[in-house]
Amino acid sequence: MKKITINIIDLDGLKHELTVNLDSGDCSLMEILRDFGLSIGHCGGMALCASCHCYIINGPLLSEKSEEEKNMLNQLYNDKHTSRLICQIPLQSHLDGITLQLANN
Repeated sequence: MKKITINIIDLDGLKHELTVNLDSGDCSLMEILRDFGLSIGHCGGMALCASCHCYIINGPLLSEKSEEEKNMLNQLYNDKHTSRLICQIPLQSHLDGITLQLANN
C-alpha cells in the first residue's frame, strides 16, 4: 500500500507530520485530519462552514476551486490566494509532502 506524508501546522503553530495510507476508497484530506484529532469539517465536507480553512504553505498544484469553495472563502476576512478548504482536497498520491497551515477563522 502506498503511503504519503502530509504536514499540518495547527492553530497553536505546532507542526505535525502524518503518514497516510492511500487506499482505493474515495476520501478527502479533511477526513484524515479529523481522524487525527483536529476539530475541522463541522459541515461534513460540504464547503459550508470554513472550519477547515487552511493556507497551502508548499506542495503540488491542486485542482481548481469549485464555485462553492470560492464563495465560502470570499466570505472570510482572512482569505488569501493560498487559501483552500481542506474538505475540498481529495486524498491523492500527488499530495505527498504538502504542508498546510490551519487558519484562524
